[in-house]
Amino acid sequence: MNTGYLAGAALDVGQATDQIPTPSLAVHPNVIATPRMGVQTPQSTELKALETVEQVRSLVQGELPHNALNP
Repeated sequence: MNTGYLAGAALDVGQATDQIPTPSLAVHPNVIATPRMGVQTPQSTELKALETVEQVRSLVQGELPHNALNP
């Protein structure tokens, strides 16, 4: 539906079913759908590796890891 309430949208999409825009949305002239690439940079890869080491260190020391989702 195109009601004119939204001027445009930029979507960060992946390959999972819940991240793929519908074909009608993907081809809409006011929509930009880009592949999820933010986690593919060297900086983010290094940060994730360092965060993993910190979380394992916390667990080994009997502490709750920072940003634990299910403590």
